[in-house]
Amino acid sequence: MKTSLVIEDAVFEEAKREANKTGKSISVIISQWASLGREQWKLQKVLPQKKFKPLDLGIEKIDLINRKDWMEDLDDDRS
Repeated sequence: MKTSLVIEDAVFEEAKREANKTGKSISVIISQWASLGREQWKLQKVLPQKKFKPLDLGIEKIDLINRKDWMEDLDDDRS
């Protein structure tokens, strides 16, 4: 497919050097880089999320089940 893209100058210059070194066209080089990047992108989505251990914060000071009560506690300027 033929298309137009705006890419950073440094990326283009590196692709140009790689094309000269390998004898491939700049289009082929950038397409290969994009394919590699796409594969890495897919792997990031598949990798499991880092698991965190729960941290014991001690005894609860507010009963979160009853929203009305804890909202009143938060609004109370005396505490």
